[in-house]
Amino acid sequence: MQGRALIVDDDRSIRLVLRETLRADGWAVDEVDDGDAIDEQLERYHYDLLLLDLYMPGMNGYEVLRRVRQTHGGVLSVRKTPSTVAVIVLSGAAGDAGLSFASRLGADACLSKPFDIADVLKAVREIRR
Repeated sequence: MQGRALIVDDDRSIRLVLRETLRADGWAVDEVDDGDAIDEQLERYHYDLLLLDLYMPGMNGYEVLRRVRQTHGGVLSVRKTPSTVAVIVLSGAAGDAGLSFASRLGADACLSKPFDIADVLKAVREIRR
């Protein structure tokens, strides 16, 4: 098994494609459809990878990323050192400026939607090295 991944995206079809692709690559995969649901998941499981949309209901992806990357009192502080969780941002609405900001907040990779699933797998594998 590669590890455990969490997909955070409000688009059901995108979650399906990502889930099936990651499972085929050996990942255990969970998913949520809004940023507000992430806290419960992060408390419940140890994640190695987050695939994160920036614009969704509830807490947006920027805030999720900011909280995940906190070094003191972050939402992952009980389970795992926040900086070691790989985060790949996938967004169609953010544009270059939004993806650049996500990168500055600590995203390990940023991809625009629509994405090529091969590019997602390539980013996952590069980050995991």
